[in-house]
Amino acid sequence: MNKEEHLRRYFNQVSNLTAVCQSNLTWSGREYPELEEGKTYQISHIGVFSSSSYVMLKGFENTEFEYKNYEAQCFEIYENGECIDGKYVNDPRFWAPYLRERYKMFVPHEYADDMEKYAIPAHLKNIEREYDVRILLAVESGSRAWGFESLSSDWDVRFIYVHKPEWYNRVEEEQQQDVIEHFYEDGVDLAGWELRKALSLLKECNPPLLEWLNSPKVYYVDKGFAKRIHVAEKDSFNPVKAMYHYNHLYNKTNERFLQQEGYPMKRFLYYLRGVLACKWIDANHSMPPVVFKELLDATVDDENVKAIIKKLIRFKREGKECDMLAVDESLVQYAREWAKYYNKRVGTFRPDESKASSEALDSILYDMVHRHS
Repeated sequence: MNKEEHLRRYFNQVSNLTAVCQSNLTWSGREYPELEEGKTYQISHIGVFSSSSYVMLKGFENTEFEYKNYEAQCFEIYENGECIDGKYVNDPRFWAPYLRERYKMFVPHEYADDMEKYAIPAHLKNIEREYDVRILLAVESGSRAWGFESLSSDWDVRFIYVHKPEWYNRVEEEQQQDVIEHFYEDGVDLAGWELRKALSLLKECNPPLLEWLNSPKVYYVDKGFAKRIHVAEKDSFNPVKAMYHYNHLYNKTNERFLQQEGYPMKRFLYYLRGVLACKWIDANHSMPPVVFKELLDATVDDENVKAIIKKLIRFKREGKECDMLAVDESLVQYAREWAKYYNKRVGTFRPDESKASSEALDSILYDMVHRHS
């Protein structure tokens, strides 16, 4: 195993950890004479193992100590100036990558709990610090929000953030970055929209944003923002636009993934979800539930079909993200019949449309920006 492979398997590269040397002698008697007690070192890599933890330090480049593994017990460790001794060993961000994958596969529920308790909140804090923004809402999106994540599913964390007031005092608005995206090695995919962008999309009834606002899994929310945005959300919902969105979603999935003989079962579930969302909107003229089980129970009356779908979800949750599984032919036929129906229905579906108040959205923007001053 070469150096690069060793690092990828056992260590995580970090940029915001420091280590204050407490002793250059380990409990087992191993000595590090090159370390100075009381000195602060920048950590370049960290790996937490089952019974021990190791770090690599910056400042020893081009010496015999470059990439040397130091036992973490010799240091007091800080993240962005905050002591995390006693905490970092529970944080999956710092676990050795091979160990992280093992936990993810064999104890997925416990692993997910640790990710959501330690890793994701820490990633969100780092985003705020790195970009000098304040996050107003952070939620889970995708399969973990819908309720049919697999054992290998990543975390799709979506958030809305606000800049400081001076960011908004610019003429060249189109040149300003209004999206933050970051994928972390522990499987967390972070993507956020700036508040002005989010409110503009809300006014136009953007279903992905509405799904964020109704996610069952919330990592952080500003309560004042949440109360006002949910009122605005109800005023901005447009059933016609939502119907077109989910109709396009399932047709796109069908064209891209369901034409070949074999396909991952998740693709069929995405297809089915779009079809059932159209059924909900047609019947209720409101935003479909994000949780798939709620959507299923409300839109599928045939108990046999419902049982087949629930069995498919169980297989999805117990398998890997891209596992292939032959979908029951009666379920495929059921979904395609409703898909054909809504391909025709979408052109004649014209209920009353509500219009969002620009004044209410402007007020949210003004207040949230000035609270970040």
